[in-house]
Amino acid sequence: MKLRTARALDGLLWLRAGVSLVMRYPLQHLAMASLMVFGLGLLMTVPVIGPALGLAALPAFTAGWVFSSHAAGLGLAPGPARLVAVFRSLRRPAFALLGALYAASALVVLAIADVLDPGVGDQWLQLVSGKATEEAAGAAMAAVQSGMMLRAAMLIPVVLLFWHAPVILMRTADSLPKALFASALASLRNLGAFVVYGLGWLLADMMLSAVMGVLLAALGLGPYAMLVALPMALLLSAAFYASLHASVEGCLVIEPLPAAQADSPPADAT
Repeated sequence: MKLRTARALDGLLWLRAGVSLVMRYPLQHLAMASLMVFGLGLLMTVPVIGPALGLAALPAFTAGWVFSSHAAGLGLAPGPARLVAVFRSLRRPAFALLGALYAASALVVLAIADVLDPGVGDQWLQLVSGKATEEAAGAAMAAVQSGMMLRAAMLIPVVLLFWHAPVILMRTADSLPKALFASALASLRNLGAFVVYGLGWLLADMMLSAVMGVLLAALGLGPYAMLVALPMALLLSAAFYASLHASVEGCLVIEPLPAAQADSPPADAT
């Protein structure tokens, strides 16, 4: 495994790679995104520890998305079976520890954000209650949006630290500390590409929301907005996760999997 330096504009190529994969296999990616959302939703319903369990499962799902995208590049259709491949691989203990570290890091950051911005929870409850006046609802929405932006910004270092680690664990026999160290170096070296990559996805989300809003209003389909918006949101999420493979390949040189092994979990092959 070697580090690779990407150009800043390569972030757009990573984004395009994810969109291209979803356009080639839209139904399969829609099924994968639905499965992940459903699985994370079930975990989040567990009392007390639900949020931690949901966060801990994300690295394994990330590895599954990369495995699926790698297989799609070899001409094999992606699917939910590849998404959960890590959960039945030989490296489950390593991924369990990685997930625990990720969940702990994210929860610590969110706890610090709650100290810096303690009123978001109350503003959210006021917003969803439907009892606030129009002026109060506007103020609550602004407070919630600023709070979400603060938390997202504070989580960026954690996300970049763990970005490549699931793939390194999946594709190599490296230890967890070495995987995290290599992941941090790869993200730091290619920070410019990640900035362009993140801004590109933010712009894509804003453009999709604007276009969908205009179309629904023009066609008079406002009452059915969720029936259209939900599949589109799932496809956009699928495109993002499908692009993870390109982002990792753009930052790391890892021995490619043989084509004969592309249809089985890489960790088992290792």
